[in-house]
Amino acid sequence: MQTPALPEKIKPWRIAAENGCLNGKLALATLPRLTAAVDRADGIVAIALTAGIDGQGIRFIKGVLRAEVALTCQRCLGLLSWPLEVAVSLGLARDEANIARLPDEYEPLLIAEGGSLAVADLVEDELLLALPQIPRHDDLRECAALGEVRSGEPALDAERRQPLAALASLLQDSKRSH
Repeated sequence: MQTPALPEKIKPWRIAAENGCLNGKLALATLPRLTAAVDRADGIVAIALTAGIDGQGIRFIKGVLRAEVALTCQRCLGLLSWPLEVAVSLGLARDEANIARLPDEYEPLLIAEGGSLAVADLVEDELLLALPQIPRHDDLRECAALGEVRSGEPALDAERRQPLAALASLLQDSKRSH
């Protein structure tokens, strides 16, 4: 069974009232802000979102987004494959007053009741929020395997043990000149 194509735009209030769902795939290359924030975005994002009205009468969009992007490790500057699995839990709000009434389980999605929203923008926003501020390999040995992290170099270790050694030699030179 083939998944129907994702719509370009949705009307969140209507899709929630109809208990709709968004299932499909979107090329990461079609998300310009995400592409600018990562080293390589040549894959896809799998989208599995449902919308509805909860027991408190709040219209929501929930689900998960899955993708894999390439980032630069800030420790070794090597390429780092970063899996993203983003849990989405948005509560629809018409205005600022409605945002304050949303339970903590929802992140607010401020949109006019008849307004529409581009699916790509919604997905891109959620993926951008999930990117790490300082990406790095989980294990230092992964950086060392790339040959970029060098520990135990004698010159570096000596500098760490005696950070003011150069100042001491300057002090001795100034005493000799007096």
